[in-house]
Amino acid sequence: MYCDNATNFVGASRELRELQERFLASHKAVEEYAASCSVQFSFIPPRAPHFGGLWEAAVKQAKFLLLRAVGKVLLTQEEMVTMLAEVEAVLNSRPIAPLSPDPNDVEALTPGHLLVGAGLRSLPPEYDVEDSDSKRWQMLSGLKQRQIVVN
Repeated sequence: MYCDNATNFVGASRELRELQERFLASHKAVEEYAASCSVQFSFIPPRAPHFGGLWEAAVKQAKFLLLRAVGKVLLTQEEMVTMLAEVEAVLNSRPIAPLSPDPNDVEALTPGHLLVGAGLRSLPPEYDVEDSDSKRWQMLSGLKQRQIVVN
């Protein structure tokens, strides 16, 4: 498992090592399984995200999209999860290659096609609700649209 050298990953590595030691001490069957599926951590240098390559580029892009869409708006947990799902959908909708050699075919292969068999982006639904939650829904829809437009 490759990860950056943040303290949470170093702590997770230590926790996994301690858990592995407890499992190995418990009995033979668990010991054989743990030996065959051992986890080895390889850390990149601290404060050197350029060593991370593609995964650090994906993290940078996700941060950019999230900060650009949300800005300084305070969101509830559910709203934040919704925004993260939207960012994930945008990142997994980036074209990898054309689906056919036909120049009139405008659809491209995306990570979403590999994950679910189709593209992940769709137009947001139109709701006309006049309760107290509708203002939050409209605000969140506006944030999602702003994120889609800037992309």
